[in-house]
Order: sequence, then C-alpha cells, then structure tokens
Amino acid sequence: MKTFTYGEDNLQAIDLYEPEEWNSKTLMLIHGGGWWQGDKGKEKEVAYRLTVEGYQVAAVNYRLALRSKNLFPTQNEDVETAYTWLIKNIPAFQEDNIAFIGGSTGGHLASFLGLTKGRPFVSLSGLLDLKGFYENHEKTIPKQLIIDPKLPSQKIDQEGADNAYYKWIIENLLDSINDDNLEKASIFSKVTEKSGPGLLCNSMNEIVPAYEHQRLAELLRYQQIPVETCLLSGSRHGEAYIDDVWPNILNFLTRYI
Repeated sequence: MKTFTYGEDNLQAIDLYEPEEWNSKTLMLIHGGGWWQGDKGKEKEVAYRLTVEGYQVAAVNYRLALRSKNLFPTQNEDVETAYTWLIKNIPAFQEDNIAFIGGSTGGHLASFLGLTKGRPFVSLSGLLDLKGFYENHEKTIPKQLIIDPKLPSQKIDQEGADNAYYKWIIENLLDSINDDNLEKASIFSKVTEKSGPGLLCNSMNEIVPAYEHQRLAELLRYQQIPVETCLLSGSRHGEAYIDDVWPNILNFLTRYI
C-alpha cells in the first residue's frame, strides 16, 4: 500500500492498493462517517478483498465537516479533486476503467461521482435524501453519535433507525438549513441522462430510510440508465452487511466497468 496526497490539507490523501494480477479495472473506495468522522484506513479490509479480485483500489480521505469548518460542498469537491488527481497521476486509473464504491456517507459520495462522471457506482446505505429526511423530521431533536475511530467500517454496530443522529448530521454539514441547501446536498438532482449505472443497497429498518435508494433507482430508470438494488431484511447499515451483497458487488462491477 502506498499513500499519496492530492491537496494541501493532511486529510486530502489517498491509499493505493495494487493487486498481484491486475484485471485492468480501478476503483475509488470512499469511507463513511456522516461527513464529519471516519478515515480511509478503516477501508483496509475491503480494499484488500477487492485487490484479491484484481482491482487496483484507491481509498480516499476527504476533509471532514466539524465545528463549522469544511462544510458542504467541501467533501464533494475533495472526492472530485481526488478523482482528477488519480486520472492525471496514476497511469492505471483512466476515465473509462473506473468505478466508485462506498458505504453510508461514502455511498453518497460514490453516487455523486458516478452520477456526475457517468461511471458505475455502488452505494451501501448512502444518505441520499437530506432534504426529504429533514422535512419529515421537523420535531426530532438532533443528537451526535460518536463511533470508535479505529473500528473498521464493516464492524461498526450501528443498527436500526437513528433519526436524531441523521438530523444532527444534516445540521452539522450545512452552513444554514434552507430548501436550497438541502436540495443541493441531496443526491437526486445529480441524475441526468449521462449518469453512470448504479448498485444501490439498503436494509429495511436501518438509519437510512429504504425509500431513499428506491427513489434514486426510479430516477435512474426514468433516464434509461441501468440500476440494480438490494433490499435486505433487518437493520444493519452500510458495510455491516457487505458479506451478504459481496456477490452482487462483484457481478455489478464485472458487468459495467
């Protein structure tokens, strides 16, 4: 594993994982953490699993929104800058051989890149509809949730709905709460006829309402863009269910990269 920087901030960094036998395909792997916590190092296990399948993997960090710094759209800008840096500086990464994958916030950011770059993307419980969620939870009192920073993403025990935390995430991310900001921070407006195909996964009773990935799927289908969905029973979030959808991920990447 090699580490590179794509900007001046310490968090603007990439861990590059190279397979023993490259399949000519590349992935950007984006960590979650509610836009305010998390780290690329938490993706090590998933990155290694993907290299075993032949992919060259770039696990990406981005600046985190906390204490009124690095607010939206900083994270969108960072992952887009990381993408551009990879294309320009790492020969294996090309515009026509890359896909994006992430869980939770990483699922949102992977969706953002896939929709705007016209490339395949995998979202595991991406927080997609910030506007709709906020409007549906006006009376919910926001509350921060702190997760062990050393815990790998797929081992985070974040089960079930947590409306207070989801609302806190939104208020922490935006400089002000208004329709325009909420709309821009949601993913649905990024769908166009040039968007890439998506694999969208969610549990039925987790922190992210299941309708969010279903709504994105509807918008992609309307644009005649291929989309696959996985709706799992239970309440596991993001990479907590990655073993269950691993065959779906591999099959999707094989089909569309």
